[in-house]
Amino acid sequence: MANHVRQQLREAVATALTGLTTTGSRVFQSRAYPLQTSDLPCLVVTTDGDSMEYLTVKKPAQLQRDTQVRIEAYATGTSNLDDTLDTICKEVETAMDNLSTIAKSVGFVGTQLNIDVVSEKPVGKATLIYRMQLITLSNTPDVAI
Repeated sequence: MANHVRQQLREAVATALTGLTTTGSRVFQSRAYPLQTSDLPCLVVTTDGDSMEYLTVKKPAQLQRDTQVRIEAYATGTSNLDDTLDTICKEVETAMDNLSTIAKSVGFVGTQLNIDVVSEKPVGKATLIYRMQLITLSNTPDVAI
């Protein structure tokens, strides 16, 4: 049995984003551990869940899943932090536009930018949100059709 389609999407996104010029191999798929300064700049890929629409009612039902994928870009520095975040966003948006995945569609929803200046060096975060649509059967949430 394959992994749940949300996990498959998260892994496909992380793979597509690994090796970008600014963040390199620092692409993480976990929210459970705090980032270290040595991890920056980096990307964190998560899924926020999905909403369902029944396309058929006959069992097994055909479900349309709209899954939200969150890509958080983190960087630190005292100068050009906004420029670094914008560069990372450009690299992510370009890679996501070329993403090959099980999703029927990939839509870019938007970006939020935040800078935290409570530490020795400011830490900036850009959050990019994507909505991905795919179809599964109710009894096989690990297989996109």
